[in-house]
Amino acid sequence: MPSRKAEPAEEAIASRDPLTILVLLQDLDLLLRDAADPSQAQESVRMGFKVKGLEGLREARQQLAAGLEARILRQYEAAAKRYAGRALVPLKDRICLGCSGVIPTGASRDPHRILTCQSCGRILYPL
Repeated sequence: MPSRKAEPAEEAIASRDPLTILVLLQDLDLLLRDAADPSQAQESVRMGFKVKGLEGLREARQQLAAGLEARILRQYEAAAKRYAGRALVPLKDRICLGCSGVIPTGASRDPHRILTCQSCGRILYPL
């Protein structure tokens, strides 16, 4: 039986690190949230923007989410729910810019490891 070739979009997602996928996922989630809000959509139409292609955004979100480990996706979705879609926040000088909590000096600097704030639970990305 021939093996299924990955779609170009799937290959591009698979080659990205989890943190990049999470940033893209958060951006898509915020776009979808704004586009699904009737008052926001009405304002966008009033300004001359077309509110179409939501299904394409949802499909792109599913592809991105499929590129993450289930544990990381659960962690992201829990933080997004708790913080109104803002699950990722910057980390600068060991300070979480979401809650101002200080990250321990022994925290991993490995770019492939997802770092979370011990105070608020948000996922951190370095500035």
